[in-house]
Amino acid sequence: MSGVLVPKRPVIVLVEDHQDTRELYADSLTYAGFKVLTAADAEDGFNVATAVRPAVVVTDFRLPGASGAELCNRLKHDDRTAKVPTLLVTASSQRANVKAALSQGCAIVRLKPYLPDALERDVRAIIAGKSVAPWPSEHLDTSP
Repeated sequence: MSGVLVPKRPVIVLVEDHQDTRELYADSLTYAGFKVLTAADAEDGFNVATAVRPAVVVTDFRLPGASGAELCNRLKHDDRTAKVPTLLVTASSQRANVKAALSQGCAIVRLKPYLPDALERDVRAIIAGKSVAPWPSEHLDTSP
């Protein structure tokens, strides 16, 4: 098909240490039309993200070595990835953890269980430049 432009698939970097979750999210996003590159820890996630400059980085909070929030901070302070939005997924709804993640540069924080269709919806909204709430306040624990 000469002359037909095929749109480039947006690249998503997915950083998740739990293999089943990583595969579930990666398969779901790939099926939805994204190119997904995965990493199992923050260091590998940083290296992949700085090499490819993805449309979005999705990371778990708890990772071996550095946390997902620390990864967000590193990405925000690197010229190659400073403008790449980051979505952090966590099992902790404690107000202090959410505030810490947002202050470290995470653009969006979501609470587990976080279904693949919700992840796809948020990623599409981010890529489209739509306003996405950093944290759904109705899910916030009243703990400090």
